Amino acid sequence: MKPYHFYLAFNPLFNEDQTWKTQAHQFHHCLKEKKINDPQAHMYWGKIQISEYSEALNIANFQNVVSENNDVQMDSHLYITDYQHMWVGKVVEVLKQIPDPENSLDFYKNKNVEVWFKIVDFDLISNNSAETTSLLSQMHVDNEYYNYKIKEMTPFTSGIRFPMILQDKSQTRFFNSQAYRVLNENPLLTTPGEAIKLDSLSHSFVIPEETFRRIPENVRSQIIHAEILLLEAQAGGRKDRVKLEQAILTYLKCLEILLNETFVAHLKREEGFRVWVTKDSTSPKFMRTVVDKDKSTLVRLKDSNDIFNLSQIKMLLDTPSFFAHTSLDYVFRGKKSFWEYCRLELRSTLKNESLIELRNLLNTPGDVKSHERELLLVRNILLGVGGKGVFNNIVESWYEFAPPKNKAA
Repeated sequence: MKPYHFYLAFNPLFNEDQTWKTQAHQFHHCLKEKKINDPQAHMYWGKIQISEYSEALNIANFQNVVSENNDVQMDSHLYITDYQHMWVGKVVEVLKQIPDPENSLDFYKNKNVEVWFKIVDFDLISNNSAETTSLLSQMHVDNEYYNYKIKEMTPFTSGIRFPMILQDKSQTRFFNSQAYRVLNENPLLTTPGEAIKLDSLSHSFVIPEETFRRIPENVRSQIIHAEILLLEAQAGGRKDRVKLEQAILTYLKCLEILLNETFVAHLKREEGFRVWVTKDSTSPKFMRTVVDKDKSTLVRLKDSNDIFNLSQIKMLLDTPSFFAHTSLDYVFRGKKSFWEYCRLELRSTLKNESLIELRNLLNTPGDVKSHERELLLVRNILLGVGGKGVFNNIVESWYEFAPPKNKAA
């Protein structure tokens, strides 16, 4: 199962600059500073050879992985962990020697680095051991570069030589947008790992752990961010309206992204070559037909990485026969439970709870007239406080499973 990716572990106790929690935190900061001044900037993450007697690394295999991933237009990921944190970097080149050492950490000076990964984007995707262990369990080894197989990686997997070439069962595309993740605010970087363990959030929302694990990583991160904003908005008995609105807008954006990762992604896979959309990164629209249209203003859905808003998704739910060449009832024949939920329940929820109107209001500067109670109701509807919740229903119907009861994340 391709694409293949790279994986290695590092020891944070080797960190020589105590300003930073780990070498990876320093690496993230340095790349971010460079990207602010130059969008084309890069950094090199190196793998230090621990022993001169260790087996020689076949760097050609690693270079071949990048080349093959490029051929199928997939990113090459470098997963880096100290078993508490998990980082992901976008690799564009693997080298034996680097031409510009100033783009690496001082940490590597006078050390025997056996391989360098040229990184153009980098982000933290977990900052606690439980979540990192869960992410590792999605990674496995079953490829032509090794004469053995590993069903899933764990912090205790032995007999392996870093870095490794492996596969990711989740096939998450962490760098699927034009913006650089390293430039975004990441709540995992500013919040202690132990403070956001999933079980410590059970008092705030009710998403079963198995369901939460299946939510795309970028959505999970934003749900946590929204919960932090909400706690800050209500801290000390004071009501911070700005942070409350930011939290609710974040929840609604999570719904939007989740539907793009499921509903739109399925439509793209099934009909991406025949469906056309407008070239508008801020508000792309689906086209019923392209007859008599200027195709220079359009792009096939398969080639679009834009996020479609709730209005566009509801429009398709309202009109399954929207496209002249096919019916959405047919397109989603292989996702029957998901399609039925979207048509029969989600569609009415979007309309009756005015989620679309509120999403547009909160995204527009100025006063929002919604009462605080109405804003908090939106959170309850999405997360499942007092009910099953939209997020739960989307994930469960998409994967067609029922999580164990009384096990909330």
